[in-house]
Amino acid sequence: MYDTHEATPADDVPARFLDYESRALTYRSDARKLGRALLITTVVCGGLAAVSLFVGERTALDWARSLASGDRLTHDVETYLCRAPRFIMYAVIALLFIIGLDRKQRFWVHVALIVVALELVFAGALVRVLKIVIGRARPYTGRTDFRPFLLTWNSYHSLPSGDAADVATSVSFFIYFARRRSAWVIPLVMLVMVMFERVMNGHHYPSDVLAGAYIGLVSSFIVWHWFVVGFPIKRVRAWLGQDQPPPETVEPEEPGQ
Repeated sequence: MYDTHEATPADDVPARFLDYESRALTYRSDARKLGRALLITTVVCGGLAAVSLFVGERTALDWARSLASGDRLTHDVETYLCRAPRFIMYAVIALLFIIGLDRKQRFWVHVALIVVALELVFAGALVRVLKIVIGRARPYTGRTDFRPFLLTWNSYHSLPSGDAADVATSVSFFIYFARRRSAWVIPLVMLVMVMFERVMNGHHYPSDVLAGAYIGLVSSFIVWHWFVVGFPIKRVRAWLGQDQPPPETVEPEEPGQ
């Protein structure tokens, strides 16, 4: 996960992708890191959700809303500042795509496209389906009931949070490709800001945003693992055209020959 991605002059694909032995070693290494990432995400999100449920969702919601400014203008500024990370993430991914195209680096173009796909499939489609299936009322309605499979009322589409899942998919890119763990701090703070804004304004309960962030992070980590080390099923890899033989290497001639 923290390996340096050195690109080959031919097609700007990390050199380790071209060698079967190093690919296998990378898979075993990243598989352990993937397991740790999933475990940490599960423990943190699950632990925070348990605390929220123990304290009381309404109590936690009231506490978050009490931190908001009573002045309307100041409140609006706080709201926009907390929403800003979402658009900053979009700008970073778009810039990554443009630079990849400009420098003809297909690897980073694919990375940007995968982020978009993650946001559409998991943060968009999957979260939307779960919202409809669960049918939890939003906090601002003052209701606490559930109305599953209610298609028309958006006020009953609270769990999970689509905004949290959306930002989490972008944050996962920085976590997975960062060479230093200190680089995780800013993206994670941005994710917390978006989650807090949704709770502060009464659009979601704490468990809603935690569930959204969990879906976004877990699904993204699994996809990044597949993208970086290759899917470990030979038939699927062959179908995707990834099981190509490694390039032939020319042995250097010894002096004097």
